[in-house]
Amino acid sequence: MEAECSGISLCRSGEVAFYKIAQQFYYLTKDPSFIKMSTIDYFHEGMMVIHKDATHEGDAWNKIEVKSLMAVVLDDLRRRILIGDFKPGRKINESEIAARLGVSRSPVREAFRVLEREGLIITLPRKGSYITDISPQDVEEIFELRELLECHAIDTIRKRAIKSPHDMDKHIEEVEKDLRKEPDTFTVISGFHYNLVEMSQNYRLIELYKILGVPLMRYQLIYLSKKGQRDISLEHHQGIVDILKAGNYPAAKRLLKRHIRYVEQVVKKQIKEILST
Repeated sequence: MEAECSGISLCRSGEVAFYKIAQQFYYLTKDPSFIKMSTIDYFHEGMMVIHKDATHEGDAWNKIEVKSLMAVVLDDLRRRILIGDFKPGRKINESEIAARLGVSRSPVREAFRVLEREGLIITLPRKGSYITDISPQDVEEIFELRELLECHAIDTIRKRAIKSPHDMDKHIEEVEKDLRKEPDTFTVISGFHYNLVEMSQNYRLIELYKILGVPLMRYQLIYLSKKGQRDISLEHHQGIVDILKAGNYPAAKRLLKRHIRYVEQVVKKQIKEILST
């Protein structure tokens, strides 16, 4: 038996199912701040085996990551929502998606539950599930929380710097090094903010930011769709790092607030254009 959907070919041999993946596609890591590229090789007994190229002492090695079928379905659906393949307000059906992906409804149902917790879909009684709408009000709520969390991270970093100034200097240097790397644009932009929060070493704060991270990611991608915003954000980020290196934490927090509010205004304008078309 064989069925094909979205580059996935399903073959059965005895009681073992192998899902041959004919293409590369983006998947989201557990850390919502990053999007990476992997080659998916096959599924074995409900688990997915991914080979990722890595360099080790000059030689190329393949790292293997195993993911559940639900995680693969979740990654694919989340990616489609974030990049706009599934438009805001669109109705999505468990059975239809399961049929398209060539899987049972169970992993799709589990994926829907996660997406609902992340705020990317909403399920209405007797009506079904829909992709969450985007709106200026939603942007305001998310960016208000973002400002609170990231500015609190600066306050916490300041306290840590008083206790361990040398350690904090090293952390700031690492953040600056990441700014100079050239991975995909999204990783550079979102990774800076996540690194900033992570520097606080406040576990609860980091977990709250991760929860906010997925719906925020949707708007960050809208922001980056506007030409020139990547360079503007990098300039803002470098300015924040320079002020942190100088130890002027109140000024760093003021610049961070201005940056977040600037991004918010750009996103709102982009959303108005999207909703008007």
